Amino acid sequence: MSSPRTKKAAPKAAKPSTKAAKPAIKASRAASKPASDEGMTGRDKANFIKAMMEGIAPKDASGKRPPIKVEAPKKVEILRKISAPTPVERKSNPLSDEALKFAARLEEKFANGDFEALTPEATQALMTAICKLYSANAEAGNKFPVVKDRFSVTGTDAMILCGALLKAVDLQVFELGMWQSWSGI
Repeated sequence: MSSPRTKKAAPKAAKPSTKAAKPAIKASRAASKPASDEGMTGRDKANFIKAMMEGIAPKDASGKRPPIKVEAPKKVEILRKISAPTPVERKSNPLSDEALKFAARLEEKFANGDFEALTPEATQALMTAICKLYSANAEAGNKFPVVKDRFSVTGTDAMILCGALLKAVDLQVFELGMWQSWSGI
């Protein structure tokens, strides 16, 4: 049997001397310093930037640059096309002329601050009829902008009306987005 006293202790690893370690520390610190452009001419800087932009690989051990891999352009999948409304000449009719006159009278009342020119029941009846008429035209392929021009209503006006219409039929904005992507309208 061997006693613990007779075992030989494993040799301890020698510690590097501090004098020998200092040059290695200095070298590692020098390597970790940010690169400097000292000593580079303007042409060298331009060539460096050009190489970075073009993706030129550095030379390997043999002194040659590996070939640059060019990837084929990725194909883009079009999820939905939004067709631009095509202006179509419409013939005037008595009902349209009457509606245009009525709209002008409402705009005049609104400009004068009369927000109660129509009762809520009259507003609801008009909104319902206009909503159904616009929808029927869109489904029949008679697409036209819902308002005369971009500046005839504000974004706030449009969002208030859209929110009220969605709420009236118990729909969420997410459902509107899904329907638009599926229907293409």
